[in-house]
Amino acid sequence: MARYPDDKLEEIRARADIVEVIGAHVRLKRAGRNFVGLCPFHNEKTPSFSVNPERGFFHCFGCGAGGTVFNFVMRTEGLNFPEAIESLARRYGVALPERGGDAGPGAGERDAALRANQTAAEFFAHVLWKTPDGAPAREYLGARGVAAETARTFMLGFAPERTANLARALEKRGLLAAAVRLGLVRQDGGGTRDMFRGRLMFPIRDAQGRVLAFGGRVLDQRLPKYINSPESPLYSKSRNVYGLYEARAAIASADRAIVVEGYLDAIAVWQAGFKETVASLGTALTADQLRLVGRHTRNVLACFDGDAAGRKASLRALEIFLAAGLLGRGIFIPSGFDPDTFIRERGAQAFAELIESAELLVDYFLEEQAAAARSSLQGRARAAAAVAEMLKSVANPFEFDLLARKAADALGVGEEVLRAEARRSTRSAGPQGSVARGAAGVSRTGSAGAGAGAGDGAAAAEAGLLAVALLYPELRAELAAHAAMLEDAAVAAALGEVCASDEGAATLEVRVAERLEEGQRSRLTAFAVGPLMETAEQARSLARDFAGALARRRQQRAMENARRAAASAGSDDERVAAAQEMIALRRRGG
Repeated sequence: MARYPDDKLEEIRARADIVEVIGAHVRLKRAGRNFVGLCPFHNEKTPSFSVNPERGFFHCFGCGAGGTVFNFVMRTEGLNFPEAIESLARRYGVALPERGGDAGPGAGERDAALRANQTAAEFFAHVLWKTPDGAPAREYLGARGVAAETARTFMLGFAPERTANLARALEKRGLLAAAVRLGLVRQDGGGTRDMFRGRLMFPIRDAQGRVLAFGGRVLDQRLPKYINSPESPLYSKSRNVYGLYEARAAIASADRAIVVEGYLDAIAVWQAGFKETVASLGTALTADQLRLVGRHTRNVLACFDGDAAGRKASLRALEIFLAAGLLGRGIFIPSGFDPDTFIRERGAQAFAELIESAELLVDYFLEEQAAAARSSLQGRARAAAAVAEMLKSVANPFEFDLLARKAADALGVGEEVLRAEARRSTRSAGPQGSVARGAAGVSRTGSAGAGAGAGDGAAAAEAGLLAVALLYPELRAELAAHAAMLEDAAVAAALGEVCASDEGAATLEVRVAERLEEGQRSRLTAFAVGPLMETAEQARSLARDFAGALARRRQQRAMENARRAAASAGSDDERVAAAQEMIALRRRGG
């Protein structure tokens, strides 16, 4: 993570009122010392989302989502920690150094690249709207049904035919070298020339609105129809999507995202009222693209052709969705249409009906396997093996459980046999299987992490000690001795660091958040917004209870180990030694 000075983090935390930031997304009402509202990260009718302005934390007691104002901005805007810090700094007028600490010499080049792209986008937009060169593109957009307001929202532009128009504009601003590195401008023995000429321009922006790259489309039948920016330090087409900046607020509100294939499809669907729409940049949908969208919602719908080829494509896409930790649904467009032409000919309501009938991709997969299973005994065995292979990619334990039941019923095979084979396959998957299982707790809602920790008193006690240390600096010296009792390495390390630090609250919160997984942070924030430690004395008493619970756990485990040693002892001396160990443990336990 890029490091920023402690005083800047503290200034952002002080200025960025967490109630104000969250209140822009959630209707909050005061309830005692907290504010409560409906959680923006999962659907609910009874408020379970709580914000504590004094401590600067939020927590949802329904889905487990929680954190600081930085975490909230990360979730709602799909940003990483440095980007969330920068977003809040811009919003509240806090001047940050170009890049802190470990940013390295490349930060200046990155800034120049972003400025070159922004300059190019503004140049293309000016040509489109303010010059005669843009007239054909304006007519083309009108013929495609793209309203001027929509085109301006997506920052569309036009690259004139002239050889080095953009190059001269960039050179005047000292950005020519950056533009060459990005592929906006080419230099060779023939001189300097623009890469994009005579094309309708589509800026590709990240979730913060920064221009990363461009796509350019001809207005006639010339080939290639599209050319796109090359890969660069700013941009990888397999890891970005088009329209995310324009769609992110609607994705958060609707808790779903629609993925189409092309720029104009995304714009047409967005303009028709489905503003939660993004596009896959003209490449086959990738797991990285879905992970990016999955940072905003777990409910992702992808558009496919409704013919047999489109159905097969949806089965291939299922593997990509599962690799990204998502199930995914398919919107099947009638043959002969794409989303743009379908909406123009049949209207937004017809598209809404397609969305309502969207199928879980895994359901279609199970239907295909069930049909194969009915053909023969061997067909059933092959189908069961294929389903077990699919199940090993399902990281979320609740989804795994539901799908295993459904698959067993569909195939007519034993559920336990299917589960055992899927688990065996998962264990044999090696590091990739481990990564998938670890990802289960990092869903947008946090439900897997919250559920896993709900019945674990020891994990709650460890998180409670960390919460006390964060919220009450005066108790850190007393708490430091307890760090050795914690079995969770990440929480233990965080507790040790907090107790040894004299840094400000914002800096520590950022460092702790970096260490913890979603489930761990959920347990921490439940204490941070809760009523159990409203004074230092309450917190001290609670910490003693936590430490006592952890000490009892250690003793219980030591007793279990001693019993196992006695049961497996091979000689009288070993049995006597094990018995003496159990007696000593009982005495220490009081």
